[in-house]
Amino acid sequence: MTNITSRAQPEEQKAANSGIIRRLWRPFVIFILFAGFTLANKDMLLQFGSEALSQSQKVLAYVIQIGIWLSAAHFLNRLVIVFVWDGLVAKAIGAPIPRLVKDIFTILVYLTAVTGIIGIVFGKDITGFWATSGVVSIVLGFALKNVILDVFTGLAVNIERPYKIGDWIMIHGSSPEQNITGRILEINWRTLRLATEDDSIVILPNNLLSSMVVTNFWGAGPISRFDTTFCLDFAVPTDRGLRILSAGAKAAMGESGIVEQPEPNVIVAGTNSVGIEYKVRYWMSPWQNGITQAVARSHIVSNILTHLKQGGITPAYPKQDLFYAEMPTRNLDSSSLSDRTELLAQTELFRYLDKSDLEYLARNMTQKLYPSGEKLIRQGEAGDSMFILSEGLLHACLNTNSTGKEIKVGQIIPGEFFGEMSLLTGAPRSATIVAVTEVVAHEITKENMNTLLTRRPEVAETISTVIAERRLRNSEKMASATPDERIRETESLAKQIMSKMKHFFTGVFEKREITV
Repeated sequence: MTNITSRAQPEEQKAANSGIIRRLWRPFVIFILFAGFTLANKDMLLQFGSEALSQSQKVLAYVIQIGIWLSAAHFLNRLVIVFVWDGLVAKAIGAPIPRLVKDIFTILVYLTAVTGIIGIVFGKDITGFWATSGVVSIVLGFALKNVILDVFTGLAVNIERPYKIGDWIMIHGSSPEQNITGRILEINWRTLRLATEDDSIVILPNNLLSSMVVTNFWGAGPISRFDTTFCLDFAVPTDRGLRILSAGAKAAMGESGIVEQPEPNVIVAGTNSVGIEYKVRYWMSPWQNGITQAVARSHIVSNILTHLKQGGITPAYPKQDLFYAEMPTRNLDSSSLSDRTELLAQTELFRYLDKSDLEYLARNMTQKLYPSGEKLIRQGEAGDSMFILSEGLLHACLNTNSTGKEIKVGQIIPGEFFGEMSLLTGAPRSATIVAVTEVVAHEITKENMNTLLTRRPEVAETISTVIAERRLRNSEKMASATPDERIRETESLAKQIMSKMKHFFTGVFEKREITV
């Protein structure tokens, strides 16, 4: 194989050389004939030499002067681009200068240089040059009116600066499906280039943008406001709808770029044929750190749907019902015993209790309404009750020893409980619980639990196991433990909690043992 390759290379080289000779031999022969004829005539040779020298000197002079003008224009243009456009102006506006502005300035500089060459180097009248250029421009203007419209629209964009390179914008079409959202890559003579969320490049003529609505998400800064609409049944009171939707939106703060300030809010937007419309408004930094508007909206909607489900509410939908009796309640009502029992059954701590036990707690627990900002419990205080959150959002905070300030360590959403260790063991409150929104919570006291345990002491084992599982769920030690180790740790912690419960509820378990 090596020998064949080494032989093929000289053959290819010979063929290439032969092709070059065939292309050059005719012009070479013609040149030799005329050169020989000139050399044979001595007077013609002298005249040709003097004329050639004279013309060469003139051409060289023109070349040098033209070179001076063009090189000066090139240097001036590059100097302005480096120090003015890419330097001072780019720093002042905080964004790169569009190529269109640079190109227009470059044309003006070289047009000035060409004018100098015509007037000074060749000594021609500049007026005639510009008059001829004007006529040509009129003709070209009619032929290229769309192109010219693109150029002047691009100029207007760069002067008014409604958007700049790097901004995320939405170009509104005739319907929401035709909207185009993307990041501006370039603004040139004729077009605007956008990079969309799906990594596509969209090229739009500048004149098209002049007749369309454009939303600049980064026009007032990297944080923009977005909204999404929910529709709830007319049977849901507006104060309850606002409370649940607001809690769901605020529970999503800190996720997917949704900022905490300004915090999300909810307003009643109106009504339609199926219910009341609520507009959930939130602020985020779209398309930063790879976070898109769609991802942020997904987190908002998911959290709100979770809160609605926990509150026993479903979004409104078109329906037609025919009732031959009293119309049933479409949504869970915390004032109804059966609905309170159902809400209680959704709580992790009590979901394993019998229906009779749930009905007892539902009948005796107290519903309380707390305004936004109120502290339901305070860290370190004594307590003998627990709470179940039904509606709203709570933050769990801890006091720091050094500064005394409260630091948020978690949040509590509907269906979750807190204060259970104080109720069951009498331990001091381990954290401060603050209402982020207006909240509805149900309080279960020691007296309620004492009566339940007196009737059903075996309930204590179920409750102690659930609490043990909850406390070990997020333990770093349990993250790498085997299933058997998790079971042993849960049983051990449940026994410790059970021992404290027996000590706290004095007499309840002793009576049970005597009876047995």
